Order: sequence, then structure tokens, then C-alpha cells
Amino acid sequence: MVSGLHPQWASLDFDALLSLPAALLIVDATNSVLSKDGAQQADRLWERSRRPGGTLENTARLVEAARAGGVRVGWFRYEYLRDHYPATPMDDAQYRYWRGGRNWTDEQKEWDSALVPELAAIQRAGDFEILYKSFGNIFLGTPLQQMLNAWGVRTLLLAGYHLDECVEQAARTARDLGFMPLVAADCCCCAHEGDETSTLKRIDSHWAPVISTDHIAAIIQRRLRDTRAAGPGTKVPIATG
Repeated sequence: MVSGLHPQWASLDFDALLSLPAALLIVDATNSVLSKDGAQQADRLWERSRRPGGTLENTARLVEAARAGGVRVGWFRYEYLRDHYPATPMDDAQYRYWRGGRNWTDEQKEWDSALVPELAAIQRAGDFEILYKSFGNIFLGTPLQQMLNAWGVRTLLLAGYHLDECVEQAARTARDLGFMPLVAADCCCCAHEGDETSTLKRIDSHWAPVISTDHIAAIIQRRLRDTRAAGPGTKVPIATG
């Protein structure tokens, strides 16, 4: 994991960013990626994500911290086995390779694209969930941007899989759309562990600060303490701009 933020973020007030309306977006934490029986089992993220202090544990902590701070929580799912999708010849060749001769039933495909049980168990009423069908962009072809704008969301917390694919794409697109993304480094994995440091450095150097779950949780806890210290009926000032 990356250690230390790029110097360009030194003047950025993270407390202020997390005082703005925010949303936590968790990308592709599905059986396909995180189950040993999933279609993407060869990446072995089902094993790496469950190490002590691994991404599943950290994601659960991040969700808990986000809820405590009034941050909206969104879950994004992706269908890996997409033989029923409209396809160009390029898509068709790639999707056929991904299927790898599997002849899965509709029920198996539905299971593959469902949230992994550990995270499905912590979904709550009020969360939002989107099945996106683009090649790897949670904004493209979904109502996400409109939803965030309607809620007045400015700051995004990004977590999920794969870091160098859909998560990085989300960070890039978020910046182009005027949102302020923060990538929770210890809640993300690449398909190849050796790619993670360079990917985090690339994201941190260009599109979004890369920070830890502990850092995010500490900021939220600090705001909650300030709110309690201010006393009943007193609002802690919310950053604007």
C-alpha cells in the first residue's frame, strides 16, 4: 500500500471535505470476485481479501464509520458473465474468453453478480444499489450522477475491486464530473497484488488522494465529538464551497 500522500494534497482540508455531503461507493464486492467459486476466482481475491486486516474487514469498518457520520452508502455490482449483452465483435471475443467454456444457469450467474455474504449482511435500508452494465464505469449508463447531485453530494469515498480497473475509472470520472473522490486504499485490491503500489501512486498523483480507513474514521469521529461538545441544538459549522 502507498505510504504518504502526494505533496499536492498537503494543503487539502480533509476534515472540511468530510463535512460536506458525502457518499461511500463500494464497487464490485461480489461473489464473482470474492468467492472461491466465483467466475473470477483465479485472481484469488477471495483469499487475499480475508487476510487479517484485509479488504473485507476494512470495508466493513469503513461502512460502519460512514453510517456513523451520516454518509450515504452505495453498492455497485457488475455481471461478469455477459453472454446476453449486445456486443461488438470485439466485445463478443472478449466475453467468450471470459466465459471460458462455462455453461452456467441464470441462477448461477445471478449468484455470481450478488454481493459477497459478509457485505450483504451489513446492507441497510436507505443504502442504494446499482447494477451497472458499462465496461467498467459506474457513472456511465446509470443514474448515479443525477442521484448524487439531487442529494447535494460533493465528496466521494471509493472502495472495491478491481483497484486498477473500475475503482480507478470511478475516481477519474468523478473528478471530471466535479466530485471530490477519496480512495480508501486498504479497501481495494488489484487482480495482481504486485500492481497495487503503482496503481495507488498513479491515482494519488493525478486524480484522488489515497488514504486509509483509519484516517477516514478518525475524521468522522472527530466531527462527532465536536458535535457532542457543541451541545444539544448547536450545529457544528458545515464547510461550503
